Amino acid sequence: MANIFFVALLALGFAAAFLSPDKYWAVAFAGLAFPYVALINFVFMIFWLFTARKIYALISLLMILISLPRLDGYYQPVGGKTSGGHNDSIRVLSYNVRLFDLYNWGKKKESANCRAQFILIREQKPDVLCIQEYHAGRSGKVDIADSISAYSGLRYKHITFVKVNGDTKPYGIATYSRWPVVNRGMVRFDDNPVNFCIYSDIVRNGDTTRIFNVHLESIRFSREDYLFVNELRKQPDDPDLFSENSRKIIRKLKSAFISRARQARTLRIEIARSPYPVIVCGDFNDTPSSYAYRQMSAGLVDAFCEAGSGFGHTYAGSLPSFRIDYILHDKEYFYTVKFEKINQAYSDHYPIAATLGIHSKASD
Repeated sequence: MANIFFVALLALGFAAAFLSPDKYWAVAFAGLAFPYVALINFVFMIFWLFTARKIYALISLLMILISLPRLDGYYQPVGGKTSGGHNDSIRVLSYNVRLFDLYNWGKKKESANCRAQFILIREQKPDVLCIQEYHAGRSGKVDIADSISAYSGLRYKHITFVKVNGDTKPYGIATYSRWPVVNRGMVRFDDNPVNFCIYSDIVRNGDTTRIFNVHLESIRFSREDYLFVNELRKQPDDPDLFSENSRKIIRKLKSAFISRARQARTLRIEIARSPYPVIVCGDFNDTPSSYAYRQMSAGLVDAFCEAGSGFGHTYAGSLPSFRIDYILHDKEYFYTVKFEKINQAYSDHYPIAATLGIHSKASD
């Protein structure tokens, strides 16, 4: 019975990408657990192979085989897929910097983590840099925009700040480019002034590319929520822990699933409308088995799936790590030469980078 339960749960996790949380929000939780449930099914399969009931191994095996295309989004074989040679390429870096570690700054200067982020950006030598949870810097103390340009060597930028009730906040989203930004736009989401998307049209060698820099709905866990999860890790069998705290976390997750679904549908339309080849970067706050990811990646190539290796998890915070940061691109114009997750936890997200080649027919 336990094996059947986990096969059914894996099937629900697979289906989560196709079922909108607006109507089927409970299925989204199965999508969140998808890679872990797949692992449990693998263990069941191995177990049955060492018993007299080997035929039972087929139950999990069939579901795992069906799920393999989705599992590609979590893991790529080390030294696996790589693209061919290239003469023309763009290096893209996407990074949720968590406000450049603002809350640990000193009175007169930025924190050590913030400086480490600047140095990391310089070392990566991006041609296009997409920053989520950007912060402008403390007035009169640090000018982040100038610092980023100085460290990266990227002259052109598109920065949009959060506006709440007409009041402009010093944080938002920023895109930097080695090439001129000739057009700027923004996609707002209903009832959420904090999460949004900007797009920047850059002209390189006479060709225009539209860069979408995205930050989808956050779960907005409080400090108390994180403390509860950490305590739950230490005492997973304590029934007293499953109180109002656990119900509150479920409500927050449910709300975020639904909001991201709506936001992703809006962006899918905007991406499809682009008159130029697109690169989509950002913090989706959702996994490769989610409905939001399927909406966002429709018709595009996931750079990790094309040229990544190993486990792709990008969240570096205190909760279980998931892959929630992405670089997607137009499949007719670009191909992925190289994809990297940079294992430096200066934020609660790992930065990701992709070198994108340009198909010869596109550059002719």
